[in-house]
Amino acid sequence: MQEFALRYFRKPQTLPAQTGGDAEKATASLVQYSKAPIQESLISFSDEDTNRQAVESFQALMQFMGDQSKPRGKNELDLLYGLLKRAGAGLLWCSRLGDKVTLEQRPEGVRGKLCARGWRFLSLLTGCVPPSNTLMPYVTKFLQDWGPHQELAQSSQEHLQRTVKYGGRRRLPSPGEMQAFLKGQVVHLVLIHLPGGVDYKTNIRTFTVAAEVLEELCRQMGITDPQEVQEFALFLIKGDGELVRPLWPQEYLNSVLGGPDMSLHSRRLGWETRLHFDNPTYISTHYGQVLRDYLQGKLGLSPQEDARLARLAALQQLSRSTEEPPSEQDLLAYVPRQQQWQQQWQMNVATVKSLMGRELRQLQGCSPQEAQISFIKAVSELPLFGYTVYLVLRHLVLMDPGSQELCCSIALRDLQRLHLLSPLEAEGSPGLELNYGSADNPQTIWFELPQ
Repeated sequence: MQEFALRYFRKPQTLPAQTGGDAEKATASLVQYSKAPIQESLISFSDEDTNRQAVESFQALMQFMGDQSKPRGKNELDLLYGLLKRAGAGLLWCSRLGDKVTLEQRPEGVRGKLCARGWRFLSLLTGCVPPSNTLMPYVTKFLQDWGPHQELAQSSQEHLQRTVKYGGRRRLPSPGEMQAFLKGQVVHLVLIHLPGGVDYKTNIRTFTVAAEVLEELCRQMGITDPQEVQEFALFLIKGDGELVRPLWPQEYLNSVLGGPDMSLHSRRLGWETRLHFDNPTYISTHYGQVLRDYLQGKLGLSPQEDARLARLAALQQLSRSTEEPPSEQDLLAYVPRQQQWQQQWQMNVATVKSLMGRELRQLQGCSPQEAQISFIKAVSELPLFGYTVYLVLRHLVLMDPGSQELCCSIALRDLQRLHLLSPLEAEGSPGLELNYGSADNPQTIWFELPQ
């Protein structure tokens, strides 16, 4: 860190008396603790406004560290939020650097108290804002050097790696979470609801992202192939089942779980990887997911396919570990519940029940787990297996992903055409053209797709 300061900070106008002509040692002797705030930016900026922001950032940091008294009406959280919200992220990093290189020169009595406070702030900063490309190698080396001696240096290094990989936590922690972070309370338990009524408990930290939880969840199901991991997603659900939205892999979980009645659910979205049945949790969660889709009529089975309906009903009966013969009510619970079926289904009940009895006799000795595997395999042959089917409402609503402000609302009756656009460049993103409106007033809107 001192090397960065000597190379990039402003050069002093006068140097202390040199010993043996060593100018570098003379310059290094200027790096020492002082309670006096800086009067100009540590790095020379031609823009006066940038220089002013740098001075204000350094002063706010000194107030947070206790070297300067806090302004009236402001507490440490106000100072923290002010620092992290400043537009000049690089200025804040340089301010933190300037404070850090003088930390070890502070009086012995205050050094211990301030060290933990300084490290916690650095740990928070590395999780929210990446340093510049110029500063990055110095910060990385500094954290690596301190890692064996300081636990918070290790966490700072982990946070920095996440920030480089995922972009940093853009939505700052809530006041309650910030207070807990400053006290070292960075871990809390979350529950992830899986298909089939299976719940998975895991601990997340302040800067845990969705991708990390999905990887952990997949390991519990015996999934190690990165390609297969990408076929799963986390969903944010409100209340009793209202889908809020799926989560991007790079999203920080604590940024989205703060709302009331919010819960995390997981399900498989892609089915390109070949299924394997070597893990009990894998089998039960996949069975729960495809069973729900099947019973909701999303997989394209016709009511006239008596033999297939009977076999799938028999496999559901066996998966329940019950020896009682199925009733007519049981049979109705084993078939897709679609309104259009209700008029056609009455004619086939007797036939399907008879066929189901024959299937059960042929499947004697089949365990519940074997029945679940057979059900998944049988359902995977249906026409719409592998497709994600959503209920489309009356309007297509477009919102700003950052502010969540409404940008546009298009009535589905006005939607005329959707057209996929090829990327403009070889490695570019595809686009989507949407035509809507009336013949007298046609409208067009274009989207750039993430993949």
